[in-house]
Order: sequence, then structure tokens, then C-alpha cells
Amino acid sequence: MSTVNVQPTTSARAAVTYALFGMSDRHRRDLNAVPTRTEWYTYSMESPEAIVTRAEQIRAIGRHNEMYTYTQNFSPEEFDVNNPEHIQRVHDLGVKLAKRMNSADFLVVTHTDSAGGHLHNHIYVVNHDNLTGKSLSRCRSWSRGLRQVNDQLMRDEGCQVLPDPQMPKPDWDLRRGAFKDGGFEQVLGDKVMEALLDQRSVDRESFEQVLAEHEVRLRVTDRDGWTYSMRRDDNGKWGRRKASSLCDEFTAKGVGEIFAFRQQNKTITQKGEHHERSGQDQAGTTRLGDVSVLDVEARRRRSSRTRADEVSQRDERLSQGDGRGADRSDQSGERVDLAAARAALADAARRRDEDQAERDREDASRSREAAEPKRSSEAERWKHSDAIGSASTLDGEADQPEDDDPGFDF
Repeated sequence: MSTVNVQPTTSARAAVTYALFGMSDRHRRDLNAVPTRTEWYTYSMESPEAIVTRAEQIRAIGRHNEMYTYTQNFSPEEFDVNNPEHIQRVHDLGVKLAKRMNSADFLVVTHTDSAGGHLHNHIYVVNHDNLTGKSLSRCRSWSRGLRQVNDQLMRDEGCQVLPDPQMPKPDWDLRRGAFKDGGFEQVLGDKVMEALLDQRSVDRESFEQVLAEHEVRLRVTDRDGWTYSMRRDDNGKWGRRKASSLCDEFTAKGVGEIFAFRQQNKTITQKGEHHERSGQDQAGTTRLGDVSVLDVEARRRRSSRTRADEVSQRDERLSQGDGRGADRSDQSGERVDLAAARAALADAARRRDEDQAERDREDASRSREAAEPKRSSEAERWKHSDAIGSASTLDGEADQPEDDDPGFDF
């Protein structure tokens, strides 16, 4: 299950730098260096620098927007941010979406550092269609093609699809591109995001303490709600912005959801540790804790195994650009587990297909049996109708008087 949103950007370099190096390196410009924020990225040209250079050339010929930036967010109930196979799967889905949307050069970056604990892709597409030579015309808005393409991809790949789609609200990763690069709003938002990502921020009080470390203040009023402020670099005075003007993720509601998520995870962890210690004390051996507490995690693990065979059949990576190196090779134990899972899934798929074929045959047989009485009844009815029609014709002929008189008087 995923949502997707889009926003144009006038600075491809700033957007890509943020995706690869994060907020702490936002002034960095060497895009050929090894990224510090992610190790999951794929590009259609020889390097991220080449893609950014291409986008900047587009602006030079008169196009205001250098790129279109997309965020593809996945539900934590379907994909676990701590599972390497799930991260790989989500990254592959981002590459497939980039290919489906347009015939343009792209960069796909997968992040695992969201405050809400969900996997998400950043997809950067150069505003130039390589087939038409013109600016992009497809998938430039959520309601005109983008949602439909993403939902169809989810169906084709066996993922969940939102039953009642609603336009997702842009988070800070997407919203920051609407502000001036290095401007007051963007720097303020980056600092708020850093504080929100800090695992110490579990409630409003702790959040304000972390904000203070970044020299940011939070003010709450009945009229304006949440407002963030910090000292401006240009004039040294304190400037402020309403949370809603930056992004919904920074409002009381958005931050509250993140706090609730962390409190829930903390409770689950504490309960699991408590039951595990209790089991060790009673039995003298390590036991699992309360199964009901770990039920969500168990479903995630089972879900990861069911997708192992799909991962093995993913598209071949673009030969010019896969940012993942050989140093991320799987451990031998993981390879053994994966192979066993794939074998088990193949056997399960074979049995499933056989069962489905048998059910199809039974359904066809029942359909024929159910249709037979109807066909017999129809045949009998038509036979009866023919008999009545024949009798009516004969009766009509018998009722006609014989008259050889031609009907003329001379």
C-alpha cells in the first residue's frame, strides 16, 4: 500500500543533494561522492551529477522547472523499515514507477529515516521527455494520472491498494522544495525536521528540549496553533512561521501522530522484554514473550517471506547506475534462509495453482449442470410455441371461404 505525491522544483541540485546527503550536508555540492543518507539509489545516467547537470541544461533553454520530484510512501503494516528485503522491494517499486510515468532520466532514492517509521522513495525526474524532446506532460499531478499509475503498479506487483484513495498531504521532504534554497523557511523546516527525527522526541516537552538544541523555539497559541521561530541570518532578528505554513507534518496533529507511534513501539518493546525475562526466570531458557504483543511483527515477517520470490524476479538493474556496492553482500545465514523461503514459496505456488485449476473445473461443471435444466425448459417452451403456431395457421386457413369469383362486374 503506497501513496504518491508530486511537486515541481526549480533547483535540481538542492533537491538531489538533500536526498543523498541529508540536512547536515545540505550545502554540499559534490554529487559524485558516496551518499551519507542512503545506500539505496538508482539512476538512469552515469551518475547523479550527470542527471543534475542535465536538469540544469533544461532550465537554460527556458523551462522554469528543472525537475519533478515525487515521494512514494509505503505503509509500515506492509513493509518493515528494519527488513533489508522490504527495503529492496520498496526500492524496486520506486524504479518501476519512474519507468512507467515518463520516458525521462531519473534518480530513485530510498529512505528509511522517516519520523513515522515508514519506508519511502524519492523519485527525481528531469523535466524533459526523451521521446518527444519536450517538457513532461504525464503524471504531473496527483489527480491526473499519477495516482492511477501508482495504484496499477501496486496491483500488478501484488501489493495493497488504498480502497478509498485520498490525496496525500505533502511531508517536509517534498514541501521543502517549494521554498528558496537556503532561505529562512527551508533552514527552519530542516531544523524542525531534525528535532522531530531525534528519538528523544517522544512528547511535546522533550520535543521542545531538542528544538532548543537547534536554537528553535515552539510557541502554542489558541489563534495560530503551533508556531516555530529562530533567529534570522540576514538581520539577526527572530523570525517565525506557523507550522501549517511549513507542512502539516509539523502541526500539533502531525507531531502527535509521530509521538503516538513512538510510544506504541516503546510499549511493545518493553512488554516483549518483560515477557522474555519472565520466561527465562520460569523455564531457565529463552522463550518468546506474549504472542499477541508481537503479532504485528510476526505478520510482517511472514509477509517478507511471501515476497521473497517476487524480489528474485525483479527487473535487471540499469547497467550505468546502481549506487549499491559489493560491501553490502548478504550474510551466509541470510542466503540460506532466503533460498529455503523461495523453495517453500515455489511449492506453495504450485499447490495453489493446482487447487485453483481444480476449483475452476468444479465451477465449470456446476455451471453446466445448472444451465442444463434451463436449456431443456427453453427447448420445451419453443417446441410448444411451434406447435401452437402451426395449429393457428391451419385454423386460419380453414376459416377462409372458397371464392372463385374474381370480384369484377361486366
